[in-house]
Amino acid sequence: MLCSTYYLLQAAPENLDSLQEYQEADCISRYFCKTCGAHVFAQSKHAGQFFVAAGLLVGRLPPTKSIRHWRVADTRDGGLTPFLSGQSEEPASACWLRTVPSNRASHSEAGLEHSSRSPDELLARCHCGGVEFHVTRPDSSSTKPTSPWSDLLAPYHSQSSRNPQDVKWWLQDENTRYLAGTCACPSCRLGSGFPIQPWAFIPLSNLYNNDTKAPLAFGTGTMRQYKSSPGVYREFCSRCGASIFWHDDERPLLIDVSVGLLRAEEGSRAGGWLKWATQRVSFAEMAADQALIQQLQNGLREVGDKA
Repeated sequence: MLCSTYYLLQAAPENLDSLQEYQEADCISRYFCKTCGAHVFAQSKHAGQFFVAAGLLVGRLPPTKSIRHWRVADTRDGGLTPFLSGQSEEPASACWLRTVPSNRASHSEAGLEHSSRSPDELLARCHCGGVEFHVTRPDSSSTKPTSPWSDLLAPYHSQSSRNPQDVKWWLQDENTRYLAGTCACPSCRLGSGFPIQPWAFIPLSNLYNNDTKAPLAFGTGTMRQYKSSPGVYREFCSRCGASIFWHDDERPLLIDVSVGLLRAEEGSRAGGWLKWATQRVSFAEMAADQALIQQLQNGLREVGDKA
C-alpha cells in the first residue's frame, strides 16, 4: 500500500485469534484477516498500544481535519504527498510506524531495495518476499485485452462503462506507460482495511513469475485468493497481508496490480512506468471518509492542472 492509515485504540482488542499476525519488526506487529487479507490492527509493542485500520470503520465517521505523513523520504518520490497535502514527519526515534529492522525482518527490508533485472523489467514484491513477480514494458500483447471503461475515466453515476470502440485506456503516452489511479470503493476499502487503494492497470501478458520468466500464475508463493463477489477475485499475501491483485471474469486479461508492490528506482509512484489519473478518485462518491477522499481528489486535480 502507498497509504496505510490507523486510529489509536484506547484498549487492546479482546481477541486476536481469528487474525493472522505478521511481525514486521521487533516492536511492530500487524494483524490481518486470514480469509480476505484486510488489515485490522497494528500493535506497537514497546508502547503497548494498538491501532485499528481506518478503512474498517463504518457508520458516521468524524471528518478528517488534518493529515500527517510519516517517513516520506523512504518513498524516494514523496508517495501520495503530491496529491494529498499534509505535514510530513521524519521522527528521529523509532515509533510504531517504523523501527530498525531485526534479523527477522532484515530479508524483507532488503527486498524493498531490490533492483530489477533490466530497465525493461520492474520488480514487484510484497514486504515479506513471499509474493514476487516482474512487470514488463507495454508491447504488442498489451493491446489484446478488452475492457469496459474504468470508473477513473467514466464515472459509474454519469455514463455507461461500455467501451464499444474498444479503446485501450490502460495504455498511456503512446503505449509507453500504464494507467494508475486511486480507488475509494467499499470493496477495496474493506478488502485492504484502508480508505485509499492505489491500482495500476496492467495486462496479464506483461506479468511474469520472478524466477522462471513464465507467465504469471495466481496462487504462487504465499499468494492467496479471495472471491469478494461472484466472478470477482482479490489476491493477497497470506504471510504479510499485502494486497496483490484485483481481477474479474469480465476482463480476465487486464489485472489491477497494487502499486505498493512496485520497486521502481525512481520511487513508490513508479513514474517511469505509470501515468496517474488525476481527475478523479474511483468511486469517490462511495467513500466512507468523504473529507479525506475530497482532499485527495482536489490534490490530484491540482497536480493534473499543472502538468
